Amino acid sequence: MNDITFSFRQLWNKPGFALVVVLTLTLGIGANTAIFSVVHAVLLNPLPYPNPDQIVSLHQKKPNFETGAIPYPNFRDWQTQNQTFASMAIYRGFGFNLRGSSETERVNGEWVSADFFRVLGVAPALGRTFAAREDEPGADPVAVISAGLWQRKFGAKDAVGRTLTLDDKNYTIIGVLPPTFNLQRGIDVYVPIGQWNNPALRFRGAALAIHGIGRLKPDVTFEQAQADMLRVSQDLAVQYPDTNKGNSAKLIPLKERLVGEIRPMLLLLLGAVAFVLLIACANVGNLLIARGTSRAREFAIRVALGASRWRVFRQLLAESILLALIGGGCGLLLAGWGTRAALGLLPTPLARAD
Repeated sequence: MNDITFSFRQLWNKPGFALVVVLTLTLGIGANTAIFSVVHAVLLNPLPYPNPDQIVSLHQKKPNFETGAIPYPNFRDWQTQNQTFASMAIYRGFGFNLRGSSETERVNGEWVSADFFRVLGVAPALGRTFAAREDEPGADPVAVISAGLWQRKFGAKDAVGRTLTLDDKNYTIIGVLPPTFNLQRGIDVYVPIGQWNNPALRFRGAALAIHGIGRLKPDVTFEQAQADMLRVSQDLAVQYPDTNKGNSAKLIPLKERLVGEIRPMLLLLLGAVAFVLLIACANVGNLLIARGTSRAREFAIRVALGASRWRVFRQLLAESILLALIGGGCGLLLAGWGTRAALGLLPTPLARAD
């Protein structure tokens, strides 16, 4: 306690020195903590789904495009002919006009197949998700909505069983998703793809910006799944050479699909701020050495009065720890503000930013 009290008094008597050290540590620690918080959330944390390593994104590889869209008839054949997936689904973004009692608004939605939420292992907060054949043409029009739309349009009251009017067609709400579900940001409503009245959906040569996700069977490796889908694609190329020749399935781990493009940028940024922290530590070390040199007379007097080397070292250690704690605390406060500010300044939303 005497060491701590004396350290406070020493720093109070030299406020300029203490302020420079604390500010240097604050900037170094704050920048590193802010960037590492983003890297940890985006790159290091697993996806918030059961057994996320089993989930892959599905695309059709074409001679001129590595991750092309999937024609709907090809997807149906992928579903029935593969031997390595427990379930498989597709999705396609779409904008709907949501008609309310007094006004109409534009909402972001997705056409999905019935297994979409089953692949991800997402349970609804209210109601249920799509049943096995509710994505077939002619099935009753149903919809699953996001927690945001539920709160905005229904005041967080029971919405299951109520009617939602999208593009002048009435859909029965069968479920509300949990607020933590954010595979694609800004999606408010999910509708079975069988309700999409688009004649091109039946054509094997029309891709229509449809992409897929799949969940591997237990104990099936990514390489085995890729080989299995290559076999299925080759069989389809023989059956339908006019539309499928030269095309094959392309699998990408879902997490890699979500964050692969931003990984190099985040790692480069993390390396840059690590150098900032290194420079900050070097500067603080030089300041402490200079201050120690200026206190040589004080140390000589204390040793002459009987202080041991350990006693003097303990006093200097207490002052250093005190400076580190103050600088670290201020750095964490700066990081808390800086992380939110940095995400707000990004030109496009960062994947997994939530």
